[in-house]
Amino acid sequence: MERPVRLRRSLLSVPANRERMVQKALGLPADVVMLDLEDSVPVEEKAAARQAVVEALRLGDWGGKVRAYRINDMGTPFAYRDVIDVVEAAGDLVDVIVVPKVNDPAEIKALDYLLTQIEWAMGVHKRIGLEASIETAQGMARVHTIAGSSPRLEALVFGVADYGASLGMPSGGVSGHGDGEGDYPGHRWHYPLSRMVMAAKAAGLAAMDAPYGDFKDEAGLGRSCALSRALGYDGKWAIHPAQLETINAAFSPEEEEVQRALRIVEAYESARAKGEGTLALDGKMVDAASVRLAQVTVAAWRRIREQQKETTDSE
Repeated sequence: MERPVRLRRSLLSVPANRERMVQKALGLPADVVMLDLEDSVPVEEKAAARQAVVEALRLGDWGGKVRAYRINDMGTPFAYRDVIDVVEAAGDLVDVIVVPKVNDPAEIKALDYLLTQIEWAMGVHKRIGLEASIETAQGMARVHTIAGSSPRLEALVFGVADYGASLGMPSGGVSGHGDGEGDYPGHRWHYPLSRMVMAAKAAGLAAMDAPYGDFKDEAGLGRSCALSRALGYDGKWAIHPAQLETINAAFSPEEEEVQRALRIVEAYESARAKGEGTLALDGKMVDAASVRLAQVTVAAWRRIREQQKETTDSE
C-alpha cells in the first residue's frame, strides 16, 4: 500500500478540550488541523479531551483538511489510551496521528502494531498514518532509523523548542524559530533542519518545520519559511491563525515547478503503462525520488486548485 500524498503546507494545532477553538480552526485556511491531547491539555482533562477528539472528527466540518490529532508521548501513561479510545470510536475518520518526542524507532513500530490490531478488530478500512516529531537529541541522533521504521509513517516534524532544551541551548522563552538566533554566527538550527529533512526525503516522507514564535513578526516568518523551503521542507506549523496565509503562500509550488512536475508524472505513467522500468525526460534519466517529488508537487497543486474553487463557489 502506497503512502497517501497529502497537502501539508500549513498545520494548526488546537487544544482538543477547547471546543470553540476547534470549531474556529476548521474554518481557517490550514491544510492540516491537529487536535492536541498533549501539552495543551491538563492531566485532569485528558480523558474528556479524547472524547472531544472523537466528537470533532464525527461532527466537525473538516472541508477536505487533513484530520490529525496528537497523542501524548510514549514515555507517559496516557499514550495508549489516546490511541485506543479515539481509533476504536472514530478510526475511519482519522487521517494521521502525530507522535511527539519520538526518541526511538521502537515507539513507531509499537504504534504500528497497536493500530493494526485495532483496525482489524474494528473493521477500519484504511491505514491510519503517523507523523513523528523529532524534538530531542536522542531522536535526532536516530532520525534515519526512525524515518524508516514503519510504512504508516508519512512525515517527520521538527520540534525546535524541545530540541533546543534537550541540548541545553540558551532560550529566551519563545516557542519556535526566532529565539536567540542572533547569538550564533550563522543559523543555529541549520544542522538539525538539514539532517532531519535528509532523513525524511531518503525515506520518501514529507518534512514539516517548527513554527515561528513571534506571530506579529510577518517578515521574520517569511524568512523562516523561505529558509526551510530552500532546504526541502514541505510545510510549517503555525503558532497563530494570522500566520497561515504567509505559510501557505511560501510553500505553494511555483508555476515552473508545477509544469515540470506534470511532465514527469505524465512520462512516468506512460512508462509504467508500457511496462518500462526506466524513465527518461529531455534526454536525462529520472530517478524514483524525482518522480515522488513530482507526484507530491502535482498533488499539492491540484489540492490548492480545489481549495480555490471551493472558496470561489462558496462566495
